[in-house]
Amino acid sequence: MIFKHTKYTSNDVKNKHVKIYRFILLNIVTLITIVGSAGAFASEYDVQASDLVAETAVLINQTTGQVLFDKGANTPMFPASTTKILTAIIILTDLPLDEVVTIDAKSPYAGGSHIALEPSEQLTVEQLLYALLITSANDCAEALAIHHSGSIEAFTEVMNERAAEMGAINSNFENPHGLPNPDHLTTAYDLAMIAKFAMQNETFRKIVRTTRYEIPPTNVKSETRFLNSTNSFYAGMEGSNDLITIRGNKIPIAYDLVTGIKRGYTDEAMNCLISSATKDDKSYISVVLKSNGVSMYQDSRLLLDYGLFGVVSHALIQKNEVVETLTMTNKRKTQIPMIVEQSVVIDLLEGIDPTSIEKKITLLPTIELPVKKGEVMGTLAYYEGDKVLISMPIVSSDDFIGEDLVTEATHFFVTNERPLFSKAWLLFILSRLFMSILVWRIVMTVIRLQRLKRSRLNRRRPKPSSALD
Repeated sequence: MIFKHTKYTSNDVKNKHVKIYRFILLNIVTLITIVGSAGAFASEYDVQASDLVAETAVLINQTTGQVLFDKGANTPMFPASTTKILTAIIILTDLPLDEVVTIDAKSPYAGGSHIALEPSEQLTVEQLLYALLITSANDCAEALAIHHSGSIEAFTEVMNERAAEMGAINSNFENPHGLPNPDHLTTAYDLAMIAKFAMQNETFRKIVRTTRYEIPPTNVKSETRFLNSTNSFYAGMEGSNDLITIRGNKIPIAYDLVTGIKRGYTDEAMNCLISSATKDDKSYISVVLKSNGVSMYQDSRLLLDYGLFGVVSHALIQKNEVVETLTMTNKRKTQIPMIVEQSVVIDLLEGIDPTSIEKKITLLPTIELPVKKGEVMGTLAYYEGDKVLISMPIVSSDDFIGEDLVTEATHFFVTNERPLFSKAWLLFILSRLFMSILVWRIVMTVIRLQRLKRSRLNRRRPKPSSALD
């Protein structure tokens, strides 16, 4: 075997070292790029399912309903006293606050938390609602339900109907307070939809933000009832100084960005909490079910922080902006601008380009004239891959009766399908010109014939003879 000896010069060695350095530098730059790209899609506020003690949880944008976090959000669960959110918003929708409620014979014995109502005692709807939401009084829940519908059973029918209208379609409510019942089930997502609906009501927002309330003496009670909120997210409330661990730091539960909403507990449901928080123009709702002790506040804080600080909001479409125009197939080819009734805002991780999100418009299979203003025409949805980020209805911008008020001829001027100087337009003009000339010829012919007739008559008349004197 013959070995070939290669002689290297100093320049060769230098070039070889340069290539090695370039290779190392290229790999370092690539590594930095990869890390930097990953950082663009990551945040210190990111939350994983394993970070939560709660068995199920969800985080939504309070305005749009976009789901930002989901841990078994559609799993049927016991909701405990978070049920009272639905009870309260039904009462607020249907009854005036100053209406007087005479307590029935049954509701004072509801069990669990209460404000010691007595039969025949009289309180206003407003007073009962405050007791329902800030001290979670079960006797007030039953009193309001019976006053509203005549019985608990009748009121639960209303609860299930209204819940479905709010988007809670996987729920079944058997009572107005959430005391244990094997058939009283809902999901984290459904509760988020109910809370989203309730938080649109100004009075509801005011009540759930209240920390202390007084019910003066009634026709039965001689003493004032002093009510304190059970929500430890509010500074000064019981447990607000207890510590929770947030991103490695021990901090008090009290959180000044929280604006509501309701906690609950039973042995079966364990600790449940629905919370809302707002910063600037961003608001989010978190739901945690079957958590454990103060962990429900820790879970909720992690979720709320993720919404408030971990994502970037992008406004894609403004309220009442036209997103699509539908052309009907009637003679007039009616054009219907379709709009969204609320601004379309999407929350994305920092670094994600909103133009990369796919927009899909799906129209209803049968749309017929007439169409009324605000009538739902279809849906607008935005997708990230196969995941739906947000979906909302698109509606008609106005009333469209669809009458054929123009003819096929004048249709040449009103349709967008034919340009002004098209062949059809030219044919229309020439036909009208021909008709005009024809009419003019006929008129002139008639006039000429009449003149000719008068001339002939004049020639036939005898000339008068001259008279001689």
